[in-house]
Amino acid sequence: MRLQNKVAIITGAASGFGEGVAKRFAEEGARVVVADLNAKGAARVAKEIGDNAIWTQTDVSQRSEFDEMVYAAKSAFGRVDIMVNNAGYTHRNGDMLGVDEQTFDLITAVNM
Repeated sequence: MRLQNKVAIITGAASGFGEGVAKRFAEEGARVVVADLNAKGAARVAKEIGDNAIWTQTDVSQRSEFDEMVYAAKSAFGRVDIMVNNAGYTHRNGDMLGVDEQTFDLITAVNM
C-alpha cells in the first residue's frame, strides 16, 4: 500500500479521471478528500470509498472555497500530503480566440 497514511485532496473527483484517482488512492491506503462542484457526485464517490473519504463541494476558482476544502481536509485527517489538481474547465468547441473575456477568466481560474 504505497499511500498508507497519506492524505490526498483530489479536485474534480465526482466522476471520470478524478473519481478513478480518488478510488485508486484509497485502495493504496490514502485518506481522500473528494472535491467537486457536483456535490451529489462527490458524496457518492466518498460513500463508495468508505470511512477513509470525505467530500466537499468546491469551486476551485474561488479562493474562499479552496481554503474551505483544505480546512475540511485538515479537520478530518489532520494534514494534507498530496494535492491532485484534476478539476478542469474549457469552452465549447470552437476557436479559443473567439472566447469572451469572462469565459477565458473562468477557464484560467479553474485550470490554474
